[in-house]
Amino acid sequence: MISLWHPRHGNDDQHSTTDRLRDPRRLAALKAVQLLDTEDEERFDRLTRLACRLLNVPIALVSLVDERRQWFKSACGTTLRETPIEHAFCGYTINRQDTLVIEDARKDAHFADNPLVTDAPHIRFYAGTPIHGPGHQPLGTFCIIDTRPRTLGPHQRDILESLARLTSLEIARRQETSRLTGGTAPGTPHPVDPAAFLGDLLRHIERRHIAGDAPRLILAELLDDVLHCLQGEYGLIGVMQPADAPEPETLEILGLSLGDVSPAMQEFFLHGGRNLSMATLDVMTGGGFSRPSVQYLAPPDVQAMDASRLPATHPPLHNALLVPFLRNERVIGTLVVANLGHAPDPSILNALAPLKQLGGRMVRAFHDARQRDRLQAALEEFRATLDATLDVILIVDEASRRFSYCNQGALNQLGYGEAELLAMPGEALNAALAIDALHNRLYSLDTATRSLRLELNLRCRDGGEIPVQAVIQRITHHATGRSNYIIVARDLRDSLQAQREIDWISRHDILTRQLNRYGFLQALAHSGDEADTRRPLRLVAVYGTDRFKRLNEAHGTQRGDATLQELAQVLERLAGAHPGTLLARVGGDEFALATRVADSHDAVALTERWRKTVENHAFQAIEGLQLTVSTGLAIDAQGDLAPEELLRRANAALMRAKQGGRNRFRQYLAGMLDEVSRHETLERRLAGAFTRGDFFLNFQPQWALDDLSSPCGAEALLRWHDEELGSITPDVFIPVLEESGMMLEVGRWIIERALDSLVADRHRLPAGFFISVNISAVQLMDDRDLPEFIVQALAARDLPHGALEVEVTETALIQSPRRVGRQLERLHRQSIAIALDDFGTGFSSLSHLKQFPFDTVKIDKSFIAGLPGASEDRAIVESLLTLCHGFGRRVCAEGIETPAQLDFLNRLRCQRAQGYLLARPERTLRFGPPRSQ
Repeated sequence: MISLWHPRHGNDDQHSTTDRLRDPRRLAALKAVQLLDTEDEERFDRLTRLACRLLNVPIALVSLVDERRQWFKSACGTTLRETPIEHAFCGYTINRQDTLVIEDARKDAHFADNPLVTDAPHIRFYAGTPIHGPGHQPLGTFCIIDTRPRTLGPHQRDILESLARLTSLEIARRQETSRLTGGTAPGTPHPVDPAAFLGDLLRHIERRHIAGDAPRLILAELLDDVLHCLQGEYGLIGVMQPADAPEPETLEILGLSLGDVSPAMQEFFLHGGRNLSMATLDVMTGGGFSRPSVQYLAPPDVQAMDASRLPATHPPLHNALLVPFLRNERVIGTLVVANLGHAPDPSILNALAPLKQLGGRMVRAFHDARQRDRLQAALEEFRATLDATLDVILIVDEASRRFSYCNQGALNQLGYGEAELLAMPGEALNAALAIDALHNRLYSLDTATRSLRLELNLRCRDGGEIPVQAVIQRITHHATGRSNYIIVARDLRDSLQAQREIDWISRHDILTRQLNRYGFLQALAHSGDEADTRRPLRLVAVYGTDRFKRLNEAHGTQRGDATLQELAQVLERLAGAHPGTLLARVGGDEFALATRVADSHDAVALTERWRKTVENHAFQAIEGLQLTVSTGLAIDAQGDLAPEELLRRANAALMRAKQGGRNRFRQYLAGMLDEVSRHETLERRLAGAFTRGDFFLNFQPQWALDDLSSPCGAEALLRWHDEELGSITPDVFIPVLEESGMMLEVGRWIIERALDSLVADRHRLPAGFFISVNISAVQLMDDRDLPEFIVQALAARDLPHGALEVEVTETALIQSPRRVGRQLERLHRQSIAIALDDFGTGFSSLSHLKQFPFDTVKIDKSFIAGLPGASEDRAIVESLLTLCHGFGRRVCAEGIETPAQLDFLNRLRCQRAQGYLLARPERTLRFGPPRSQ
């Protein structure tokens, strides 16, 4: 039987002699265990076989050493049964009282001539750990042998020492079993009734608990004996974590016992010490682990459990016995025995019932012992910290005016020898430590205890000085009338360096190593005092990364940070070309540059040149990334603007640039700060717009150009009317919705409301009529379940998948092509039509047609407006239609306002159109004939 546990190492009666082999107490303990010259026992043979497999050695031994020989209770890999004591490697191990490792016996002076080395079994490598019996006396060793030199790594050493502890535990369990069964030889069937045996066992366990034995050791031995008595295959002891632990609903396995060491069970055994979730165990057993009663789970009960919740390496489970450990009727631990040889009768369950309270007491004792160990460790750590202090501690005798004491820290820090330092007066280190100087400083304080704090430099033996902060206290000993000055001085060199580093950190951004907002404003204020007649104007330009939040979400914060670092390097190179230019990271994805220029024309040109340099840079942090920045510029022409105001104006211009469509440049103009205030008002009102029902939909019909008798579909358009602000256009409030995170909820509402309108008017609409809904980049990237939501929304209204078309702008595609592409592919597989909106206005349009599964392409109205007269617009539209037809995409033209435009598009075989010429947006889907008719 194998157990996994961590016993308390006893230190009682640690013998000091150099030869423990003939210690009468050791020999008496060896005799008491009655192991010498006994038959082989599987419990020990199993451990030596396990050692050979785990440590990859040919020989493993359990040796017992008496006064004249070493005898092997178990030997795996050799037929040798005993050797004279003078040849025994184990004798050295017993004298050492810890693990002995001989990497090459032929090169070791103690063993090179040993017959076991020069002759069979030709030992080259030996490693042994003592095994113990009563009174923690060493009985022999658990050792491994190899015929070739080798080393023993830390992990292998842990395994060897664990197997030695398990052997000691088996010896103790064997002795206890023999006592409980009236001296029956180990390995023979119990002559007593199992219920009676368990009763005796629990009484013995309680006596040991009262005697103060380690709870963990008692529980481990208890598990072994119960497992052996009930003929189980394996078992465990687990305790609940205390209520104040990080995971209180976790069962910590203290001991694991195996009756049959199969390879699968060995793997499970080696990974002992795991934690189990009580919630999972209760779900598996129908609350069995939380019941305050002894339970037997018969084979039908086990078969009904969800075996998929067990670890993949878990041994087979056929039946199980559960014994809860209780405190105030609450389960705080448990004993589990699995795969019993036969179902326990009621007498066995009754015999185990007292273990509920006894086990609870031992669990509480275990937690108390663990807490004491932790407190003791903390106390020892605190003491070690005090003992290892590097502070300079000095005592000056007032009468002799010389040092009377110095600690090791003083000698180390100052470089003097002890005798040399104790012969010196205080002023030798610093004039402020002269007795008269100290007396004058402390004169006005209390005469019994006077103290002050000084910062000064102490002279070192090598002529240097170290800055210190000293606390000086005058203490008078009334019995002798003598007074001393106690000086405790702390070296400030590291503190001063740390302060310099803190000052740097307070002014700089850690990620990019550039100035932060605070450092930028300080540097800007300082630079404002410097006149420059050639460059009288001061500018601040703020560059904000467009849609950086989306980039971060798509590629992860690590790549996002790398992108910001690379952007900072690009801007740093640009700033370096203009002496005196300041660069700072003033926000999460915003950078500010400040410099002087000759006039406003130079300011605009320089700022725009910097922006375009960033736009054209090939970023390496994310392959294929096309990063753009929006730019806000503020100029201080008179030199009278405070740095905060100048940066505030640049930020206002940046916000205006982003509202204009991203990748834009704006210079601050009067009134932009009012726009910032309006933006904040928009955010505030939008926060409650959805709840107030301020949003509504308009529908603009789409027409098939080969049949203008009735519309073939309609585009749903989101509108917002606020009682305070009035009607707000989508290009103003949609970006705010996206930034605030409300777009996901509003986007789903648009889909449901549009489909509800379609259902309401379905009987009035022509067959095949569809609703087209705009899907924002935020929805595609953040709403992972969007395709499933759309399919469910259609199914709930009994609508075919062709009843909905989703429109996606090219802007969404460049934010995260992979993530958006996966979403579109999922929609395409569900036969949801997909339209590319505003085609021709974004980036990489041709690759988008090839890369993504679009059914329809919508030509932006900016290309339609000049038709048919503008030759450039005409050429662009003709090319776009030819291109889309070549890709097999349907085409819809937006913004049709004149019959000539309609006629031109009809002749080019454009399939669909929408615009004010045909119909204006309506609140319902009840459309008449086209207005053009």
